[in-house]
Amino acid sequence: MENDENQYTDNSQENEMLKPNVGASEPPVGKRSPGLTFVLILSMIGSGWSMLANLMFGIYHGILSNIMESNNMQLPEEMSNMYSNLMGLEPAIINDMFLSLLDVPQYHYLLVALFSCLSLVGIVLMWKMRKVGFHCYTLAQLIMLLLTALLGKAYIGMGDVMMTLLFVAFYAVNIFKRPTIE
Repeated sequence: MENDENQYTDNSQENEMLKPNVGASEPPVGKRSPGLTFVLILSMIGSGWSMLANLMFGIYHGILSNIMESNNMQLPEEMSNMYSNLMGLEPAIINDMFLSLLDVPQYHYLLVALFSCLSLVGIVLMWKMRKVGFHCYTLAQLIMLLLTALLGKAYIGMGDVMMTLLFVAFYAVNIFKRPTIE
């Protein structure tokens, strides 16, 4: 009986050795640095906000356009006062802001929302230290810049280009560096 008990306890080590090494073909995943974590969080906030804001404006673009057209291209006084109080700007400036937003086609906002979503997927994959996330993020960011530049009526600032390049460069350095095995 004693031999039977010893036989069962010793088999646990043999069983571990016989299990196939499932992750053997995958390269080891490096640890995420605090700096990378911070920049990924900033990107999540930025891409998430961009996705929501562009989706909402894309959806309500037609409604706002109808409101402005029925009111001689002016925001109704209630809306103008509300946004003026919220932003601390004069009602005329608020009205001009809305008119410039309506100059951009509705599909532009919806496309930017879609590519912001792809950017967010890339960020989540980079959070998990997957290199494919970098490619998703970079592709989405570059397409959004090109969409804005090619559609003409939307303004693309040099700051937008520089921030995109800075984040892409930061991610490239941090995602593709050799993992340290501890």
